[in-house]
Amino acid sequence: MTKLHLAFIILCCSLLVYVSPVYGCRYNVREVGFIDIEVDPYYLFGYVPAGMSAEAVVELRETVDVALIDTNIRFEVLPADTDANDPAMQFVARHGIARFPAAVLVSPDGQSRRTDRAGDANGFGAQLASALEGVLDSPTRQEIIEKCAQSYGVVLLMEGPDAEQNAAAHEAISIAIDHIGEQLDFLPKPIARAPELVVLGQASLAREEMLLWSMGLTPQDVNEAHAAVYYARGRWIGPLLEGDALNADNLTELLYVIGADCECGLDHRWLQGTMLPARWNEALQATVTESLGFDPESPMIKMEMVSIIRRGMGGFAYPGVPFGYREIEVASETPEAPDVVEVEETSGDMDLSAPAALVDTTDAGDPCAASVNQRHEEMVSATPPSPTVAQQQARLSEEGGEAGMLMALLGGGAVAVGIAGIVVFLKTKRG
Repeated sequence: MTKLHLAFIILCCSLLVYVSPVYGCRYNVREVGFIDIEVDPYYLFGYVPAGMSAEAVVELRETVDVALIDTNIRFEVLPADTDANDPAMQFVARHGIARFPAAVLVSPDGQSRRTDRAGDANGFGAQLASALEGVLDSPTRQEIIEKCAQSYGVVLLMEGPDAEQNAAAHEAISIAIDHIGEQLDFLPKPIARAPELVVLGQASLAREEMLLWSMGLTPQDVNEAHAAVYYARGRWIGPLLEGDALNADNLTELLYVIGADCECGLDHRWLQGTMLPARWNEALQATVTESLGFDPESPMIKMEMVSIIRRGMGGFAYPGVPFGYREIEVASETPEAPDVVEVEETSGDMDLSAPAALVDTTDAGDPCAASVNQRHEEMVSATPPSPTVAQQQARLSEEGGEAGMLMALLGGGAVAVGIAGIVVFLKTKRG
């Protein structure tokens, strides 16, 4: 009888302890942003002479793959006589490639750039591997990546030539960062460090050409202050802010999303923003593990996060994958991905529900551009508009209130059962 009573009271005490409210997902948006499910890589297409031997192709692939270890760039080799209808071959004409070998880097957002010039096929792999060092590394990109690994996120300010406008942008970003910093302890999951500011001055624009290219910009385009928000694994979230749209309210609204519950109803196609082309090594992963208190690349944790992303995306399709390319298929459902869109803001109020314009990387008469725009129009007409961030936050608050009420009722029931059990136990003992 003593053992039975002991087991019963342990059960009752466990019920009393296990009444802490649980709200939604175990993870926030920032944490989920640290996993890489390889559905949004950059592609490096290597175009080689038609008569290149199989051994030379293997050697080229191995050399470049080594140079791309720990990066989000995938390498593909295409002979010059590949079917012209192959989507990857459109870049040969677009960049006026007439001699082989050559290479073109393609962003998940659709823009492309020549990364090498025609040269000797025998030394092409080493030449390309050397050129990739500049593609993958730059001081500002490294600063963004390192700060994203340690803090809430990063606001990148690209200064324009007007000092007064730059000062106003600095002030707006400072207000937004301070506001988020005051709310860190009240988030669904507290985050230790507030967002940080990274400044790219006019004098450094040419050095950061690859960073600007990843956002669809050139150094000449930065003729006024611009701002972009990055988080987690160097993911760019939201639109590029400039002009009247670069204000404290828009920045605060955008930053709030990073700390939100990962199942708050936001579209994960939007949350899984394009990553910077960069190297993500073991040192960065160790920093993230220390910052989060767990390793997001742990198989069990990653499996859970992937399941969350799949529910949010309705599958693994990501609109940033150009022309439907994927390196791997993570699940059985892999619907064809539409082309990515770039959000342009022209007013002071940021409305993320409006259909965006495609990134124009070709001439107006280019049939490739026409087909991409046609697919985009079909996608927009077939897809209902997404709610704005503010609307989704209101929905989150409403759902959170309902969840809180349910958990309170369940918690109250657990307390009642626990107390009743202890009373019965005491009466039995007295008897």
